[in-house]
Amino acid sequence: MTTGEDLLLLAIVPGRRTIRIKKQVEARLRFALRASELADLAMAGRIVFGTRRIEVTDSRRVENRHLSNVLHRLGTTAPPPGLNDWLRRTPRSLTIEYLSRLEDQKAVRVRRWRDAGGRTRHDILSVDLPRRRAVLARLDRVVRAGSATSSAADRDMTLAVLARAAGLAPAAYPGLRGTLDRRRMAAFAAADRLAPATAGAAPVSDEELAAALTAGADALTGRLVSELSDLYADFTTGGHGLSHNLDAGSWSEGGTGSTGHHGSGHGDGGHGGW
Repeated sequence: MTTGEDLLLLAIVPGRRTIRIKKQVEARLRFALRASELADLAMAGRIVFGTRRIEVTDSRRVENRHLSNVLHRLGTTAPPPGLNDWLRRTPRSLTIEYLSRLEDQKAVRVRRWRDAGGRTRHDILSVDLPRRRAVLARLDRVVRAGSATSSAADRDMTLAVLARAAGLAPAAYPGLRGTLDRRRMAAFAAADRLAPATAGAAPVSDEELAAALTAGADALTGRLVSELSDLYADFTTGGHGLSHNLDAGSWSEGGTGSTGHHGSGHGDGGHGGW
């Protein structure tokens, strides 16, 4: 039940001198993290997405303390929240909360400092490359096979679909070497394979999100991506992208760190794609 942490690891782009999260990606990412929590709880059989409300079907704690807290909030919110409302109320601090959890796990090293305006900035100094490669390997299994045939593969598919929705393809597959995999990620499904409830729901301005859905993806993931698509479109105005109306200012351009090259054939963040 670590889909959110895995998404954040995918978003962190290691390079020769800097490790960074692109500002536009960070603006999208917090909503995808919120959606990943619901996906994990749904796959654990604790919630279902009703027609209008998120319904808690089993309120017992889960193995992940953070998700247990999310489950508790869902179960005690009155009236029960709708999916759209729950996603829209995503706190701006959610990405930083996930970064802190990765820091507690020694998966990243972070330097915090205040800029001239008094805002706290976060430099990512190092990232656990073996763990990130393991997440990329799971993504590869979906992107290069294009299907899911087991429970574990379904979880990998959920990771891939949410990563696609959050715009993480260039982070996972940067530069020229990643071109083919980015195209595969964009072509999870042709238009005739889209889930019927979502095929017509994605706005023209963000129709790429619809391409993330496949017949192999669970219906709950399709519902989440449909809602994310609408949410992202609402924040995309005047051609400025999602970040036009969102504050993603808690990140600096990245800290320096000796991370070396990305050793699994995915390239590194210092050479293109971004």
